[in-house]
Amino acid sequence: MGIKVKMIVYTLLFYISIIITSCQNKMIEEKYNWSATLSAPKEYPMEIYKGDIIAEDYNFSFDMIWGTQNTGWGNQGGVWAGSQEIKEIPHKLEFTWFSLVEKKFYTGKWNVDKEAIKKLFKEGVIDIDTKKPTTYNTFIIGLAPKGRVVLWVMTAGWQKEVGTFQAHDTIIDKQKVYENARYMFKEGYAERILNDDFYIKPALREKIKKYGYPDPYIYDVYREKYDWKPVVESSDTDVPKVTVEYFNGECDNIFGGKFINNSYLYQNKAIPNGVALVWKPDDKSQKKVIIIDFDENEIIASFKKLGKQSPIDIIFKINEDYTNCTITLKNSGQEQILLKSVVKF
Repeated sequence: MGIKVKMIVYTLLFYISIIITSCQNKMIEEKYNWSATLSAPKEYPMEIYKGDIIAEDYNFSFDMIWGTQNTGWGNQGGVWAGSQEIKEIPHKLEFTWFSLVEKKFYTGKWNVDKEAIKKLFKEGVIDIDTKKPTTYNTFIIGLAPKGRVVLWVMTAGWQKEVGTFQAHDTIIDKQKVYENARYMFKEGYAERILNDDFYIKPALREKIKKYGYPDPYIYDVYREKYDWKPVVESSDTDVPKVTVEYFNGECDNIFGGKFINNSYLYQNKAIPNGVALVWKPDDKSQKKVIIIDFDENEIIASFKKLGKQSPIDIIFKINEDYTNCTITLKNSGQEQILLKSVVKF
């Protein structure tokens, strides 16, 4: 082999090795240390039969050991650390569970939008405590009535919906049930859980007796989005940090970090169920915090009345000594004053 040919071969091998190394590094960069947990509405406890959230190199599995779940819609249940090794983003979800109120089993298998989730993990968020970049680390699988399934990704202070799916009801052959899950099939099991104060608090049970169970379609209403922004009117010239929790289970901070010229920007978001306004000065003066919990029926009805024809401002008007806050929803043509919100200073 001539010197020139050898040089060409060595050069090609050199560049091939660089490409292989680059691809290997890219593969490493696209793996993350993540875990998974569950969520279900407080009024609709769900019993886990079996399930998996599946990546190419790892299965995060669920079974009866997770027990009854009803921490509240979007709220994470117990946390099982699982593998601490970095792993790929999952691409598939499989789940079977028992809905105690409906007395039905639901099951389904779905593809997960791996590329969209990977993009979110790469972009990351800002840690609300350290103010340093971080990323999501937990998948939350939400199980709702009528076989609705929602997948969120979360980290401290941030939660994002990344998938919605529909399961179908199923009948499980009692003769083929694995041994540890047989308790679910015992006569009266669902009634015992629904009458247990540990799972359904007395106040919640009384509310259900008075008003009935929430309409299962409310979990679709929770996902409706509007163009809206917070407007804070106060004696403080600084823009407060805004933490928002939404009825669809999402959560973000500084309203997604979107503000310009000392004002927040409109974003297409679900209806908020709670807001925290935090003024944290750079000097040693005391920080101010206002926490607002909206009345679900009132704020959803108000958003619906104002509609989607024009963007909506949620105006928080605070008096000078920070002892009172009035809340108004306003668009280009009308406004709604919220009277039932709980405001904590």
